[in-house]
Amino acid sequence: MSLSLRHMDALIDVLENKLSDMLVWDGEDRKEIAILTGCLDELNTMKGNVDNVLSFNKRHSSGATVA
Repeated sequence: MSLSLRHMDALIDVLENKLSDMLVWDGEDRKEIAILTGCLDELNTMKGNVDNVLSFNKRHSSGATVA
């Protein structure tokens, strides 16, 4: 399943807001922060990969030569 850039941005915003509001009281909270941080990293990586593919396709379709 793939996500659109718009949906990735929305999920990244939700995760960043959740992480900024969380208070760490115990080990369970630390585990949840670790999981949410991992999710955020994966979404940012996915978004970066999509951005790279889009920019490559735009360069390629414009007639520019790729060395």
